[in-house]
Amino acid sequence: MNILTGTLAFRLGAAYRRVDRLVNRELRELEISHADLHILFAVMERGELRVTDIAQLTGFEESTTSRLVRELARRKLLRRRRNPTDARSHLLTVGTRTKNLRIELEQITRRVQAQLVRDLPQVDRDGFLRTVDLLDRIP
Repeated sequence: MNILTGTLAFRLGAAYRRVDRLVNRELRELEISHADLHILFAVMERGELRVTDIAQLTGFEESTTSRLVRELARRKLLRRRRNPTDARSHLLTVGTRTKNLRIELEQITRRVQAQLVRDLPQVDRDGFLRTVDLLDRIP
């Protein structure tokens, strides 16, 4: 392995891009991207959120999150309303269309996860998933 391709950052980035392509293929018919899915699940799991909250949860830049949220709201996948405690911001909730798609999105997510770990023996799978959980500690 050379010095670049052997680094943890390079390998994690390459793995993420492969996962991203796989998820995007699975979501293509729904016209939802992997990035959209991150945002939709964040709002589904947490309830009303501000763009800033979504950016923190997903790790996306705030400007990217804002652009994605605007598009999701335009497509009625998210609903926006003024924040009653801060008129400068909006609170986002899932739209009716997203509520109707939730089961399908969860099925796709489970199917992708199964594809990602299918070739790992169970003992390795458990260790791998524990290791992935540790990635949440990266600042």
